[in-house]
Amino acid sequence: MDPVTRAVALYKSSILIEIFLVPALLCLILALVFQRRAELSWHAVQNTAATLVVVFVNYGFALWFFRDIAAVLQTGYDLLRIPQLDAAIWNGWPIWLLAILGLAAKDLVDYWNHRLMHTRLGWPTHAAHHSDTHVNAFTAFRIHAIEMVMMTAGHIMMLTWLQMPHVIPAALILSGLHTMYVHMDLPWRHGPLKLLVASPSFHRWHHADVPAAYGKNLANHVPLWDKLFGTYYDPGPCRDVPMGATSSGVEDKDPVAILTYPVREWARMWSARRSAKPAPPTHSHI
Repeated sequence: MDPVTRAVALYKSSILIEIFLVPALLCLILALVFQRRAELSWHAVQNTAATLVVVFVNYGFALWFFRDIAAVLQTGYDLLRIPQLDAAIWNGWPIWLLAILGLAAKDLVDYWNHRLMHTRLGWPTHAAHHSDTHVNAFTAFRIHAIEMVMMTAGHIMMLTWLQMPHVIPAALILSGLHTMYVHMDLPWRHGPLKLLVASPSFHRWHHADVPAAYGKNLANHVPLWDKLFGTYYDPGPCRDVPMGATSSGVEDKDPVAILTYPVREWARMWSARRSAKPAPPTHSHI
């Protein structure tokens, strides 16, 4: 077993490492090294606690319904009859390079899924992620189960089509670590590499409660996708701006309200449509 494979196996073997210890360490580094004292505030603790509840509910949902979800995804994939590339084209490529290529391909699919979620009907599935009013490394895991299934289906389909299923674990670890990093309160912009590797400044603008930034910076890892498709936003370091989307009606510290928001919001839309009255507008970062 090569070192990369061993590292992947160790990291993925413990949920505790992935969703608690690593982001907690990153928050401590911000607080102690970069003097971001807000990372240790009561406001941050409350938001992080809500995030962890959402995370564990999602993991429970995934474990309970794993077989059913996998069966539905496999059936859909089979019905699409998507042709696959010849797996031999990757012979001899190092796993680390394939993981980077896989991550870029995954991010292209995620970009369009993400863009769909910033539409009126898609927003309720994505509001959970934007509900955090203290964006930090833990925010990477504040994702509704519905969004988690949609995003996972998209990138697994892409990597399977590319005949790269063996790099999925490494690509997901790179994705997870980088996603935690870009949510950190840092002013870094990555200079000449800013279109190739997303920075904290780039992604925190996506979470900013600033109208000019709504629906912008949708790529998680490769800002080039935003540049190519017209959603790139880079006014400078993202500092001293409000975070979150509480004006959508989603709570930031109530995990029950966060998890039930999609059902409640779609019910509100349906009720307004049946009564022939336009639904009251909601702020939806679109």
